[in-house]
Amino acid sequence: MAKNEKALQILLEKFKNREIDKYYTATVYGILPKKQARLEAYLFKDSKKSLVYISDIPKKGYQKIITLYKVISEDKQNNTSILDIKLETGRTHQIRAHLAHIGSPIIGDGKYGINEVNRRFKQKYQMLTSYKLKFNFISDSEFLEYLNKKEISINKI
Repeated sequence: MAKNEKALQILLEKFKNREIDKYYTATVYGILPKKQARLEAYLFKDSKKSLVYISDIPKKGYQKIITLYKVISEDKQNNTSILDIKLETGRTHQIRAHLAHIGSPIIGDGKYGINEVNRRFKQKYQMLTSYKLKFNFISDSEFLEYLNKKEISINKI
């Protein structure tokens, strides 16, 4: 992700300090009751099992997570929705586990999704794409200052 070690260190620090906004699109199974929402929950990472668990209430060892979504489109016939997602916190498997927790798993997700749904849609890979980064540096970014207030994005289809 970076050309050299120093740039990598700076970028990792910016991610950690939430000075880089991350945006995703996901195709999920289900029609969400709210067309946009700010989801808050708590995540526990089980490194041994390579899984995370979500709780609606704080528990020991769980970290707060915040996921924002907006429905881009719905297909009521197939019971699917396409979401625009922004992370306020960026934890391991956050989007995948958080959406599954609210009953709208990402189609193609073999870990947190529904295998029967994945087979129905013939999806072996999760339908989740990172499409944009926004740089909002508050602290010193050294030689990467030129990125401040810029966006890097892919064309959405």
